[in-house]
Formats: sequence, structure tokens, C-alpha cells
Amino acid sequence: MENLRHSRIGIRRCLIILTLCFIATCLLAPYAFSQSKRFLENIYGSYLKGIFYAERGDYSQALKELQKVKSKDPKSIHVRLKIATVLVRLGKIDEAEKELKKAKEIDPDNLDIPLALIFVYSYGQKNQELEREYEEFLKKAHMQKPANVGISEYLAQFYFYKKRPKEAIAIYEKILESNPDYVEALFWLGYLYDETGERDKGVATWKKGLKKDPEYAPILNSLGYTYAEEGVELDSAEDMIKKALEKEPENGAYLDSLGWVYFKKGDLNKAQEYLDKAITYIKDPDIYEHLGDLYVKLGDIDKGASYYKEGLVHFPDDKDLQSKAKKYGKEDKVIKE
Repeated sequence: MENLRHSRIGIRRCLIILTLCFIATCLLAPYAFSQSKRFLENIYGSYLKGIFYAERGDYSQALKELQKVKSKDPKSIHVRLKIATVLVRLGKIDEAEKELKKAKEIDPDNLDIPLALIFVYSYGQKNQELEREYEEFLKKAHMQKPANVGISEYLAQFYFYKKRPKEAIAIYEKILESNPDYVEALFWLGYLYDETGERDKGVATWKKGLKKDPEYAPILNSLGYTYAEEGVELDSAEDMIKKALEKEPENGAYLDSLGWVYFKKGDLNKAQEYLDKAITYIKDPDIYEHLGDLYVKLGDIDKGASYYKEGLVHFPDDKDLQSKAKKYGKEDKVIKE
């Protein structure tokens, strides 16, 4: 849990960037013609009129002029992209989608088209179609530009988001082949190994990351918390997490990790201090579980059960919270009776 909570590339952030790129491409990029001079004189007039009307906000008239251009140059992807933009402005999302799908048939390798479809699906709140197109876009971009680490990371994060860790692992392993000193990739690869049951590989990967950057807070926290979970090397775990907190003193995940180290050490007062502080920064099922475990250990079954139950209010599907709330809720009832 704590391994995951850090600054990372987000799906929403990526979609915002892609959306802005699409708008800039469709509204600002010049139209490249490849026709005869006389043909150009006719077609370019309609194109300029379409752009003029679009910039003035007269999207109906802009659509008419751009449709004229499309009728004369039906294979122009750029014109279809502009038409799709205008259709979105007119609220005609389904028509924009059809326009872009036709463009995709004409030029299936063009990256601007899936980018535009992502925007259209986002605008129309078609989440399944959006995710499908987003994955396809990233795969194509990754194939066309395998050396582009940013694109590769977006694809890996998409696989993580969709709970497909083995595919994400393959991407990060590929990134590290050409960028062996990339510490963030080492962090993620270690996390994904740990998530798929290969904890030894995860720990080894994090250690490799710390050799390259001994101050990298997410790895310091992840490795320290892993040691705490296993109840090993607790002094080292404490030192690592303290070092991470020097970088981010208000990081609730790191505070929770340190509290859990103290819990495993048997220093319940310090554990209480850090866990109580952690929950003020973030709401997380593991922190609620840790607080419940702490108060059960202190003998306050009532308060421990209340944390399990409070955690379930925010995270009703969490199995560990369900089990402990049921167990200690019952014990609390028996004690009261």
C-alpha cells in the first residue's frame, strides 16, 4: 500500500495533456495540400473560410465550409480532424466519432486520430471506448517511438491502472534496458514485482535503485515498510523511513510506515504518535487497519473496532477491514455484556 502512494504519472494528467495537444493540433496547425495549383485556389478558399468561422464561434458555417473541403479532398486526415473539432463544439459527439473512425480507416498508423478519439470519448463520457482507444494509442506510439521513455511510462501506468501488472513489468524492464540508471523505473519495477508475489526480486530492485540514488524517498519508504511487514531489519527500516520523511515530512504514507515500524518494535507509544498523525493526512484502508491493530494491542478493543468500522465506511470492499471489524466488533460486544 505505502509502496504505491507517491508522486506518479496519472491517467487524468495524461488525458489532460492529450486533450490540449488535440485542440492545439486541430485548431492551430496549417493545412498541408498536395494538389495542383488551380485545385488549391478553390479548396484553400473554403478551408480558410472554415477556419475563420470557427475562430469567430460560428461553428455551423465553419462545418459547411470544411465539408466542402472534405468533398474535394476526402483523404485529408487534417480536414477530418478539424471537422471533428467543430462537431464537438456543436455537441454532435456521435458524428465526430464517426468522422474520426473514417479517418482511422484511411490512415490507421496516424497517431493524431486516436488522440482525437480519446478527447471525443472523454468529452462524451464514453469510458470503455476511451480506455480502449487510449491503450491502442499508447501501443502505437510505443511501437513507433520505442526510445521515448515518457510514452513507455504512460503505457506501463495504463497497465498498472487496469491491474495488468505483468504487462507493466515488461514495459519497465524494457525501459531499464536502455536507461539502467532511471530510478523511478526501478521503483515501479520493484513495486510490481512485490505485487505479483516476487518480493525478493522487488527488494533486490529497490536496493539497486538506492545504490543509484540513496536519497530517493519512495524507495526508502517502500523498502522500509517491506522490512516492517516482515519484521526484519527494523533498525534499518526506521532509518530509511526517517530519511524519506526528511524529504516529505507531511507524507501520510511515510508517517504510517514509520508508525508500523514502531508497532513491530513494540514501541506502541511512538506507533500511536505516527499512526494518529498519518490518518490526518490521508484516508487509506491500511492506516485504518494499523490503527485498529494498535488499539487492540493496547487492550482498547472498542476503539480498535471503531477504526476497522470507520475504514469500512470509506473502503467497504476491503477484506481485511471486513474480517477484523466482524471479529473485534463481536468481541467488543461480549466484553460490554
